[in-house]
This record gives sequence, structure tokens and C-alpha cells, in this order.
Amino acid sequence: MAAIVRRQWVVQRARRGFGASSTIAATHRAATSCPPCYPSRASRASRATIHNSRPTPRRCRQSIQKPHYLSYPGTKRTFFTTSLPPILIPPTIFLGLLLGLWTWKCFWIVLLQDKLLYLSWLPPLSRSETITAYEPECRPVQWTTQQIRSLDGTKLTVCEGRLPRRQPPEKTVVICYFQGNGGSTPLRLPLLSQTLRALSNAPPGSRNPEPEVEYIITALSYRGYWTSSGRASQRGIERDAQAFLAWVMPTYAAPDREVRVVLWGHSLGSAVATTALATYLSNGASTASPPPITGLIMEAPSSSVKEMLISLYPQKWLPYRYLWPFLWNHWDSLLALRRMVAWRDGVAAPEETVRDGGDRDTSDKIKTTRDAETAPLNRSSLPPILLLTAVNDEVIPPEAAAQLEAEAQRLGIEMVRTDVPGAMHTEAPVRPAGRRALVEFIQARS
Repeated sequence: MAAIVRRQWVVQRARRGFGASSTIAATHRAATSCPPCYPSRASRASRATIHNSRPTPRRCRQSIQKPHYLSYPGTKRTFFTTSLPPILIPPTIFLGLLLGLWTWKCFWIVLLQDKLLYLSWLPPLSRSETITAYEPECRPVQWTTQQIRSLDGTKLTVCEGRLPRRQPPEKTVVICYFQGNGGSTPLRLPLLSQTLRALSNAPPGSRNPEPEVEYIITALSYRGYWTSSGRASQRGIERDAQAFLAWVMPTYAAPDREVRVVLWGHSLGSAVATTALATYLSNGASTASPPPITGLIMEAPSSSVKEMLISLYPQKWLPYRYLWPFLWNHWDSLLALRRMVAWRDGVAAPEETVRDGGDRDTSDKIKTTRDAETAPLNRSSLPPILLLTAVNDEVIPPEAAAQLEAEAQRLGIEMVRTDVPGAMHTEAPVRPAGRRALVEFIQARS
């Protein structure tokens, strides 16, 4: 009887949810404590009930609560993600990366502007070029090198080309050539030799009598170019140009013949030549006597770096056109023209430190303060300008020449414009129309 009561107690405990393990243990204890006897039918039924029943344990309240997700530092939502809808997060990230890339590129453009503007290293090995490598293409023009010093002592190299003569000339015309921003001087010697042969009417192998005028071309290698020392910069190149002109004047001057000088600048060199002429006039020339510089040739010129940036990037959503306030290389030909007019009219010259092309008030002042009685007399003291442009120029936009021509007309500067059809950036003097205009302009200034 006691054994039966114990079994019933175990069954009740199992049904209350103590688990299968406690039931099995209780059954084992009951079985071991039961005296050895044959089980009755009731005991077999209760034992079967014990072994076949699968009581479900009672769930606690904690098990039916919502699942708790672990939070990691990397999955936390920041203010940026919580303040934007999820659909706007991918385009915002893309725009942020694009803006960061633009900012990074603009930073390096400003920081490395000297390397990007003064391409003395292009084409490769251009600084190791020699004159002897181009002698067959330059004959009969003979080229030699001269060493001069800039205003700050930097060593500069000047190439001098002339045709051989047996008798001294009656007049000498020195053409001072200012190259563009790429390459070295020897690469341009064949082109300069063609111009010199056309001026002297002495093609290779001809035996024409010597002309009365001797034409000499001197080409300046800026600092950092070819064999010149130093690093290229606008302030340094301006000093080089002034030292170059100061060397040309006494070198070719002679008491028994007349010497005239014509400045010729290509691309960036046109801005160098214009700035050098304006500085030369404001420093030492007088309005009473005309200067020995009788002409200025601007081949494929640019008005200013600011205007060139705006022309190359007309899209207002691009950041490159807004970089000009951060540049220290401006090369403003428009400002140089205004300085020349200020010297001619005897008024205060525009501030040379303002080189961003935005000083419109100064040019208006030059125009309004011009003396009507003395303007025709002084106007002849400014050398005329030849604007030689290439119709198919792939570097300089066509708006640059239009701006220079309009500014020259407004200031009263004599400027002749010649558009060379079919010519690219470096081909204007090679084409027949460009060579004819170049030769006629130089001969008229002789």
C-alpha cells in the first residue's frame, strides 16, 4: 500500500512540471525501494503511465518576452543616419565622396600649380637636349649659347641665332623670343630658323647679296628650363625677363649702326613679353624719346590665368574655375596693357600687386584721365602689337584673343590681329598666312 501511494505521489509531481529527469530519478528511487513482488495490473498501468507521459514544463514569464538583440558599437546609428531617411543615405554618401575627391584634387592643383603650369620636364628628357641635334634643320642659321645672370643672380641660358655675314650691317634688329610653358629652347630652334631665313630672304643654298638689315633671334630659357638653374615661378620669370632685356640693349648696341628690338612671345611667353615690356617702360623709358623696342608679337596668347580658367571650365558647378583667388601665378596680359597705357598717358600705373584681372576701375581711370592734347603725341611711343592667333587652337580658347583686342581698342593701343586658318597651337608661324604676317610685321618695325 505504501508503495502505491509513493508512485502516485511521483506521478503528481511529474505532472506539476519538475521535468523528465526528476521523474526518472523518482521512479528509480521508488523502484529500488519497492519490495520484490510481482506487480499487479494496476501497478503496470500506473508504470506505463509514468513512462509514456511527456509532461510539458511550465514556461516562466521571462521565456515569453520579446527577443533581446545584442548591440555592437559598429551597428549603432549616428546622428547622420538617424536624421536622414534610409533611402537618402546611399546618394548622400556618393555625393560626399565626390565632394571629397574634388576638394582633394583642388588642393593638389593649388599646391602644385608651379609644376602644372611650368612644364619644363615635358617632353621627357627635354632638359638634356642639345643644339647640335638640330643643326641640320637650322642651316644656314648658326646657333650659340650665352650665359647671363638674372636680377637675383640665377644663372640663365640664352640661345643666339644669326646668319653668317661678311660685312657689318647698317641696321640690326634683335628679336627677343619668349617661349611657352612647355619644352626647352632647342626644340624651337628649327621654327625660329625658318623665320630668320624668311626675314633675311636667304633660303638654304641661296647666294643672294647680303641685306642691309641683320636679323638676330635671341631666345631666353627661363629659370628651371633647359640648362638654366633655379625653379620656375612668376616672380622669378619676371626677373629673368628684365635681366634679359637689360642684357640685350648694351650687347647689340653700336655707335655706327641703329639697333631695334622686337619682342615675340608664344602662349605663356606672350604674357611674359607683355609684362616685361610694361615693366621696362615704367622703369626706365621716357615718353620724350621712343624706346628701342619697336614691336610686340603675341602668338596664341591668353588674356590671364583667371579668364583662361573660366573659359576652359564654363560649367559653374565645376570647382576649378573658382580656384583663381588661391593662385600665385596670374600672368595678366590685360593688366600689362593698362600699365603700358598708364606710362604713355603719364598717369599713376595700376597696382602691380593686383593681378587677378578684376581691377576694372583702374582701367577706367586711365581712360578718363587721358589728356586729349598730348595723347596723339605720346600714343606713337607705344610699340604696335601683332596678335597672331591659331583658328584651331586646342589649348587657348578663342575668347582670349577677343578680350585682348577689345581691351587694346578701348585703350587706344595699335593692334593688328591675324587669324591663321587651319593652324593649331604651335603652327601659326609655320602656315603661309601666319609666316607672311609675322615677317611683314617685323620688317615694318625695322
